[in-house]
Amino acid sequence: MAKRRYLLLTERPNKRMPGVDTKGWAFVVLLGALLAVVALLDRGSLEPSRADGSTGCQLEVTTDELNVRAGPSAEAELVGTFARGQILDGTTTVTDGFRELEDDRRWVADEFLTPVPGTACG
Repeated sequence: MAKRRYLLLTERPNKRMPGVDTKGWAFVVLLGALLAVVALLDRGSLEPSRADGSTGCQLEVTTDELNVRAGPSAEAELVGTFARGQILDGTTTVTDGFRELEDDRRWVADEFLTPVPGTACG
């Protein structure tokens, strides 16, 4: 019985690449592509957010990755991130070292932001 089981495991109909199940690999590639699309959509968009200056206060991110929080606290829920060099629309409201962004449900640590020259960030 053990000898027969061994023969069944080693005999494959795939002649191009013996021992490789191409149906399984196709599934893995398809699943990987699907997960990549979901990850991009989960970020909110396929492009980084762009500041339009609507608040009169534009800020540049000065750290490699800036966490965006649901409230003005390091313990508040993490809702996203921004990369170094991104320009954000902020408000003049700073609470406990966190600056409110244009969308009033998002806060970032003010110490990692630099006001863009010519804007009024208070």
